[in-house]
Amino acid sequence: MSQWLVHVTELAMARQPNQLAGRFADTIRDELGLKNSLLLVPSSDGRTLVSHGEPHQLSWSVTDFDCPVAHVLQSAKPIYLGSDELVFWRSNRSFRQLTSCVSFMDTVAILPLPVGGEQVQSVLLMIGESRLMEGLVDQGEFAKYLEVFTHQWALLNKMQKEHQDRQVLSESLSDAQRDSDRRCVMSQLSTTLIGNSSAMQKLREQIINAASSKLSVMIQGETGTGKELVAQAVHDVSSRSKGPFVAINCAAIPENLLESELFGYSKGAFSGADKDKLGLIAQADGGTLFLDEIGDMPLSLQAKLLRVLESRVFRPVGGKKELTSDFRLVSATHVNLLAQVRQRQFRQDLYYRLLQYPISLPRLSDKIEDIEFLSHHFVSIFNQHNETYIRGLAYTAIDRLKQYDFPGNVRELKHLIEFACAQTLDGTEVTVDCFEHRLSPSHLFTPELGHISTHNLAASEATFTSGGVKDLKQTLNEFELHIIRERLQLFEGDRAKTAESLGIPKRTLAYKCQKLEIKTS
Repeated sequence: MSQWLVHVTELAMARQPNQLAGRFADTIRDELGLKNSLLLVPSSDGRTLVSHGEPHQLSWSVTDFDCPVAHVLQSAKPIYLGSDELVFWRSNRSFRQLTSCVSFMDTVAILPLPVGGEQVQSVLLMIGESRLMEGLVDQGEFAKYLEVFTHQWALLNKMQKEHQDRQVLSESLSDAQRDSDRRCVMSQLSTTLIGNSSAMQKLREQIINAASSKLSVMIQGETGTGKELVAQAVHDVSSRSKGPFVAINCAAIPENLLESELFGYSKGAFSGADKDKLGLIAQADGGTLFLDEIGDMPLSLQAKLLRVLESRVFRPVGGKKELTSDFRLVSATHVNLLAQVRQRQFRQDLYYRLLQYPISLPRLSDKIEDIEFLSHHFVSIFNQHNETYIRGLAYTAIDRLKQYDFPGNVRELKHLIEFACAQTLDGTEVTVDCFEHRLSPSHLFTPELGHISTHNLAASEATFTSGGVKDLKQTLNEFELHIIRERLQLFEGDRAKTAESLGIPKRTLAYKCQKLEIKTS
């Protein structure tokens, strides 16, 4: 028995409750030469006693009085059972299997720990020869060993609980900080993505979720819904916010120039390439590349873009070396890309690569409650830029705006408010009369109302023929400039509708706008 004090130091070396329990049960079994020894400890919910020291974990309910362990737990008194007394405890299957090795010379000792205590912390079950069990608890060194274990067990469990409490508190504080940061970002987004409707709140949530991921973002929405604003917001709240935000409108660049704009080119790649040029993909390294109107990208470029997205490797036009760029792609389109895929106008593999995180923007007519807030916001911007003091909009004006469908969405509303402010005296409110005529169906160009276009065209012809034509090329350019400007104004800057009304592709319109230096907002 002299070894018990030596084993006390082993208990002190344990740093985890499970480690302590296993070492304790094994030491008792080996030192006494028992057939079995196991420690039973309460589960986390306190409803069961779970064993340590068995190859297969045993458990008994604390109210399972078919097992003597429950009686020891409730009474805090030890029980000693000989082979003849075990006959009365055979109804409990687990206990019967555990004690199947007991012979007529053996005893099952079930001791509450701490011995003599009023509150049981754990239960020690031993199976061995009866002569070893007699007076074992009264032996000084063994009793001291049990006492040291009990104290160490209580200490380690207390330390573990304190550690778990600190961890829970830390996680709770981290969750609270994340919620606070998220609310702060939501507040910041509300200053650029104006609106308190449920649709706008959901959109801001989507932007934050998209920004925190590493997925490619596809922004889908009608013209004028604010796709570039959303793309900028995804960049601004992402981990790449300190990197560059590089944007390009794929419909505004002629097809033969779009590849060199994206990939760059090497000196001598083509006529006029007198020096190397860094492409937008390279410029976006470490940041975000925004491809607006990606549905207008030529099929030949789509395959090259897909390779860049998969490998992050690209080759400039005329270049001999491949370059790398680490960028996050955000793309946008107002067209139905899936329909273009079905018509073989857009690559299916690129479509699914772009659509990793889709964001759909709501139409203005789907968030009517935001019209008043947006209108006052645009009035404030007009006042700042023009140093005026328009007092806002009359209630009747707000009600009339809410009745309009706004095919041009937020962009159309912005231009409409700017026009109305320009018709309003300083220090007064915007009234319905300032913009009513622009909300009438006759203001919009439709096939059914083509006589309006014809009338304007006739007036334009008169303008250019009245003074005589001296330079045919210049006159044609001026006439084309006049018609495009007029039509863009008619459609509130919507290039897609303008191109459709003129019967030309959108890319052709973009090229003419660039050539004639026509700026659209």
